[in-house]
Amino acid sequence: MMKLSYSQISCYKTCPMQYRLRYVEGRETPPNASLSFGKSVHAALEWLYSVPTPHPATLEELTDYLEECWIPEGFASPEEEARYFFQARSTLELYYRRNVLETDEPFRIPAGLEHKFRVDLGFCALSGVIDRLDRSPEGAFEIIDYKTNRRLPPISRLRQDLQLPIYQIAAKKIWDVPVARVTFHYLIHDQKVSFIISPERESEALSEIERVSGCIDRCEFDPEKNNLCPWCDFLDECALMRGTPSRKGSVAAPPLEIGQAVDEYITATHRLENATTRLDGLRSIITSYLESGQALHVSGSLGTASLEENGVLLIEP
Repeated sequence: MMKLSYSQISCYKTCPMQYRLRYVEGRETPPNASLSFGKSVHAALEWLYSVPTPHPATLEELTDYLEECWIPEGFASPEEEARYFFQARSTLELYYRRNVLETDEPFRIPAGLEHKFRVDLGFCALSGVIDRLDRSPEGAFEIIDYKTNRRLPPISRLRQDLQLPIYQIAAKKIWDVPVARVTFHYLIHDQKVSFIISPERESEALSEIERVSGCIDRCEFDPEKNNLCPWCDFLDECALMRGTPSRKGSVAAPPLEIGQAVDEYITATHRLENATTRLDGLRSIITSYLESGQALHVSGSLGTASLEENGVLLIEP
């Protein structure tokens, strides 16, 4: 049975040739700054809501975790990475202030976080990951999808998007629980766009998924021009766009006011100093143990430590 996700369906609707290259031929696409930024923010919010305590983690703990889960891939320069990291931290600070500190709602662990699903539609198997599921006291779900776009699309476009109808169809099939509403949460602006998906809209979405599934099954992979063509990873292979200058990497990095840059530099320096002090202490403990002759090497779950002939500590994964 054919397997499809929202990302695959969206890719096919944008350009069938791009779908073929990515999902049929399995072409690799290079990492990019926006994707690494988005995944890192998602991971930090998943951590915030997955800690099994009656009270939320502090903002400092949340931003510390961002450093741990940060994905340093796809950035054009260290400066660009610093700008994206600072925006990620600012995004989490805004989210925490408005959704944890300033809200009248009690802090609750969601019914589901980063929930992977796969449901059988008959004509295809539909899979995906739901960022967050909240459950009301009455038992109904709210499906929430985090977005890290810097621009908010028109609501009319969001209402026609297939992502949340797909998630609603999956949630109802898996849990047999009514869905009260679906929400796109634009994190950079802390702006929520919520609406109700009617049975008619569900039916339209299923018809569109079946149409796309049929086109893929018939190997209909002709290229199609669209507004995103200049940013395509396969621009040079497209007969319609060959010779068109690529605009990949031309999107401006988030702005960083000079005072913010100074504060970020000082904060990073303090953290580096603390980490260096701790490393020196740990190195001394391990070295002293090995020099005592109790063992030639010692192991943890991540690697092994031993002393070279000149007495230098060697750590091997």
